[in-house]
Amino acid sequence: MGFFRFRKVVSLGKFFKMNISKTGVSASVGRPGATLNIKKDRVDGTVGLPGSGLSYKENLSKRGCASLFLILGLLAIGAGASWKIFSHLLS
Repeated sequence: MGFFRFRKVVSLGKFFKMNISKTGVSASVGRPGATLNIKKDRVDGTVGLPGSGLSYKENLSKRGCASLFLILGLLAIGAGASWKIFSHLLS
């Protein structure tokens, strides 16, 4: 049996979004290809290939501060690389 979901995204600028759902409110920072999602009890990082439906998501809130900065750097690099690949595929 299925269930209904509710989600509303409010853009707060080029790289910032507020996500509202029935389970609560969260904030997203990033761009297509790399996003950091911050909720009251967890931090998730997502890296993906925009438009393809392929992505990798990991809970970062159980990691130390140093590894969080390392993963944020990797997210930024992954976003740039995935965007180059994606734009090359479209051209």
